[in-house]
Order: sequence, then C-alpha cells, then structure tokens
Amino acid sequence: MIPTIRNGIQMASQDIALISNNLANAGTTGFKRSRSEFHDTYGKGMNSMPNIDIGHGARSDGPRRSFTQGQIKPSGSELDLAVSGVGMFGTVRLEDADQNTFGVADQFSFTRDGSFRLDEEGRVVTTDGRAVIREDGELMVVPLERLDENGDRQLLTALNIGDDGGFEATYAGGAVVDLGNVGLFNFANIGALTAIGNGHFTVSAESGPAQIGRPRDNNFGRILSGNLETANVNVTNELTKLMQAQQAYSASSRLLQSAVDVTKKLIG
Repeated sequence: MIPTIRNGIQMASQDIALISNNLANAGTTGFKRSRSEFHDTYGKGMNSMPNIDIGHGARSDGPRRSFTQGQIKPSGSELDLAVSGVGMFGTVRLEDADQNTFGVADQFSFTRDGSFRLDEEGRVVTTDGRAVIREDGELMVVPLERLDENGDRQLLTALNIGDDGGFEATYAGGAVVDLGNVGLFNFANIGALTAIGNGHFTVSAESGPAQIGRPRDNNFGRILSGNLETANVNVTNELTKLMQAQQAYSASSRLLQSAVDVTKKLIG
C-alpha cells in the first residue's frame, strides 16, 4: 500500500513541475508546452505490459512535447520570422560553423523561435548567438556592404524576406541581391525531439533524421516576416490542470499519513 501511495505522490509532483514550467514559459517566443503521460498499472496482467511494476499504481512514460501552432503576432522587425505551418529553423553554434563542421547533423539544433538579428559579419543569428541555416545547409548571411562594378562600396539599405524564406537585400544605388532561402526542417516524429534549453531541440533516435527543405515546398509552412510565434500554452487550461495535480498530491499525502498511522498501530 505505502509504495503505491508514494508512487502516486511522485507522479503528481512530476505533473506539477511540468505544468509550472509551461506556465513560466507562457510568454516565451516559440515555446512548446509539454504534457505528462502515465500508465495505470492497476489490474494489469503479468505479461500484458513489459517492464511495468505490477501494483505500483502508475508509471511515467516521460513528458511529451506538443508542437501545435502558437498564435502569430506582429513584431515590427523584418528579421523576426514566424513559421505558419510545418517546419523548424535550423541553427548551429558559431564556433562549429567557423570550423566548417556545420554539415554534421549532430551539430544542428532546431527551433520555432524566429527572433533573429544580424551580427557584425552579417550572419543571421538567434538571440543566443546561434547561426541560422539556409536550405542548402550553408549559413544565412546578409552582407552589410558590397562593391559595385566600379569598385565603389554600397551599404545595405533594406532587406525583404518573402513567404518562401527568400532573402533579398537592397544596397545604396538600388542594386537588389538574392541571398538564398532560409531552410526549414521536419521530422518523422517531431514530438520525440530532445529539448536542450532556450527553445532549441536536437534529433533523437525516436525523432528520426532532419529533413531539410524550402518554405512552401513539400508541405513545409510559409514564412511570415515581421511576426513571431507565441507559446502554444493556454494559461487557463494549465491552471486547471495544476489545481487537479495539486489536489491529487494533497489527497495522496493524506492517504500516506493514514497508512503510516495504521501501520504504527498494527506494529504496536
């Protein structure tokens, strides 16, 4: 009895921690909520579910990430990009890119947070300094200046990003340069990606390898420049689930205390 009750307390505690994390990140751009999944082990036969401890009440199957679409909100910055539909941005650490190892799959991380900016070398980078990947696997770079046919310097004056992820830079004198398209990535089992913090994920054995493509092609979503995707967290729903988890924790705690008191009386 007592091990079963303790198991219930542990499951409720895990659920509370997960829901609290969802609520704490409700305002984080591109955040994807997680949910708890438990297996009820009451009444299960010895061979019905492998690796389940019979009589322990419940067993956690680990948190599951939901990659449903968040709301799209205008930001006013041309380099803020939101994905409407399927796909994640691919990024790589600048130190790995400088070593020309960004073609190695395990160097990539993936995010729905399109809060991008240009660094001093014109590379498109995330808020935590990771470089953004083009559809061909190279770095997305916007030169801050160029030389015209006469060798004169022309500074960047405007940047336009289409819904296919195409970057077009305009320079002094009116020259327009096509810089390529930002890449999007998809996975056979996107919910199995491994979270590494700051809204970034890496591939896992369960997620399958990354499939790169161009926005609007092959079922990939389109890019909305000047917008950001909000977290897919419904605060009202999360608060309701939090209260339920807290009630389950409280009830299990009271039941445990009762079981301990009964045991003490029986022992004498």
